[in-house]
Amino acid sequence: MVRLSASNKRTFSSLLAIFLLAFSASCAIAQSAEKRPKTAPENDFMYQYSIIDALMAGVFDGDLTIGQLKKKGDFGVGTFNRVDGELLIDKGRVYKIAYDGSVREVSDSDSTSAAFVKFFKADTVIHLNGPGLTYEKVQEQIKHVLNPNGIYALRISATFPTMTTRAEKPASKPYTSLPEHLKHNQVVFELKNTKGICAGFLLPPYLARTNVPGFHLHYLADDHKSGGHIFNFTADALTIEIDRTKGFTIENNTNAEFSKVNLQPDRGAELKKIE
Repeated sequence: MVRLSASNKRTFSSLLAIFLLAFSASCAIAQSAEKRPKTAPENDFMYQYSIIDALMAGVFDGDLTIGQLKKKGDFGVGTFNRVDGELLIDKGRVYKIAYDGSVREVSDSDSTSAAFVKFFKADTVIHLNGPGLTYEKVQEQIKHVLNPNGIYALRISATFPTMTTRAEKPASKPYTSLPEHLKHNQVVFELKNTKGICAGFLLPPYLARTNVPGFHLHYLADDHKSGGHIFNFTADALTIEIDRTKGFTIENNTNAEFSKVNLQPDRGAELKKIE
């Protein structure tokens, strides 16, 4: 048995008190850390389901539902299973522009074979004034002020004296390639004096074969009576909201056909013809 002197007892008591205080403090810190809210997920990235070359090669079905897609972004473009029309997301609402020209908001249970989305928050707003602005001239103005290596989400609002768009009829199995399908199943709309928004992306050349390099925009009229994939337009004044992304993430199409398709050919030339 060890006997402590009075002075040693006082020293031991002091050390014990310090240890207990430190232990209590560490427990409090640990408990506080557990109660802290977790860091919010990073939303400033473009998310895409499947790749453009798979869609070009005829992978027209996917397993991602619209409900799941909306968790990845509140803005963007794409298509639906069987390439049944054009998909546009704006402010969290998902619309289908069908081959008959109709527009409707879709349910969360619908699915997509390819989609490109993000949570939109404009970093820059540009106002362009005409008269006689064309889609080509607008592209030139936008590219003049943006870094060619960046990835940008674009939301353009205006009144359009003319707007040329398209939407596809749904495909039937066995599926062909997208260019072959569009030869006989693409409906072009020549819209006049509509007001609405163009939504989509400006992407750099290094994303070729995974996405659409350059401009890829879909149109939705404010009255929800027309829209589609944009080929051309004219306008006298536009407001262009630009959201630069930090990068992108790709989720491969989870449908079984994706693992069987031949993705070796370079389909860049075919893509230019249909875009």
